Amino acid sequence: MTDETNKAPELLAQPVGARLEYFEQRCLISHPRLQEALETILQSICPPGEGASVRRPGTMVLVIGPSRVGKTTLIRLLEERLLAKSRAFMASDPSFIPFASILAAGPGTNRFEWAEYYRAVLRALHDPFVDGKIARIRTKELREAMETALLERKPHAIIVDEAHHLAEAARGSRLQSQLNHLKHFENATGVSHILVGTYEMRPFRKVNAQLACRSVDVHFPRYDATIKQDAQVFQSVVWALQRQLPVEKEPPLLNHWEFLYA
Repeated sequence: MTDETNKAPELLAQPVGARLEYFEQRCLISHPRLQEALETILQSICPPGEGASVRRPGTMVLVIGPSRVGKTTLIRLLEERLLAKSRAFMASDPSFIPFASILAAGPGTNRFEWAEYYRAVLRALHDPFVDGKIARIRTKELREAMETALLERKPHAIIVDEAHHLAEAARGSRLQSQLNHLKHFENATGVSHILVGTYEMRPFRKVNAQLACRSVDVHFPRYDATIKQDAQVFQSVVWALQRQLPVEKEPPLLNHWEFLYA
């Protein structure tokens, strides 16, 4: 989050489009629920005080919250922290990539498919053959290619946004098979999975007791206006947002926090 002196006068002198781009893309308001979720994820996949060359065994982290709560912002901050944590190791080992960040559903669809999952991870790990016209990886070889890439690139985690599409695509024994499939990659490569999605991911907790014991739950809820502390935190977030609006005269958003909350 930037302060008032950073946005004036240079930002206010910019065209409307530039100011909107700043506010929509680069203005991030940190708040307790976001920070708590972020720190829990990092503690789950990265040992405290250790460098990027040392990692925890592959762990499945389930980040669950309502729609529009800020999960995409959480992922962006997580990526920034992993990059910062890994900068020195990246300089010493050019093959190392700190994370692979993907969407669970393929482009233009809400369906989860393993072939698209493998391709997305390979793209995130900069594999030159996943989409190449020469020596392109065949579909039946995608799984092995992804596993090899994970062992070579050694990322801390595969971050899967909109992971609730896995639950939509499968039920019962098929969902258990899908999660066991992800767990296989964690065991074989030491790379964690961070599954980020809505409350539709709740069936993940009931599928397999062993899997539940070996995974970490991160609940990223909304603020509850009926709880005094939550209401105060929400108002502080609104005030911080108001201070970042790229306009000369700040509107009194705090006077309308209940309406904004609703």
